[in-house]
Order: sequence, then structure tokens, then C-alpha cells
Amino acid sequence: MLDRVIELLSQTRTLRALLDFCTIVMRLLPALVVVIALVPSFFAFAFISAGARRSVLEIVDRLTKWTLAR
Repeated sequence: MLDRVIELLSQTRTLRALLDFCTIVMRLLPALVVVIALVPSFFAFAFISAGARRSVLEIVDRLTKWTLAR
């Protein structure tokens, strides 16, 4: 009887740990997808001309000011 209780508790801990792990992965997955999607743009940014780079930086600056209203 005691062995069965210990077995059930250990299974519960294992299931709880698995559930916690899955929850963490599901929360980090969207951020990981965004990072992977943005990596090519960082490489492309290094190869565009200075004028185009300046306009991209201006767009980012405007978006930052628009989204982070002061």
C-alpha cells in the first residue's frame, strides 16, 4: 500500500514537472519564432546602402516613438 502511494506521488511529480516544462516551452515558442524570423533582416541590414539604412533607422525611430508614447 505504501509503495503504491509513493509510486503515485512520484508519478504526480513527474507529470507536474512535464506540465511545467511544456508550459515554459509554449510561452517561449512565440519569442523564439520572432527571433528566428528577424535574424535574416539583421544580416541584410549590414549590406544595404547608407541612405537606405538611414531611412530604415528613421522608420524604426518613428515606430519606437509611436509605440512608446512619452
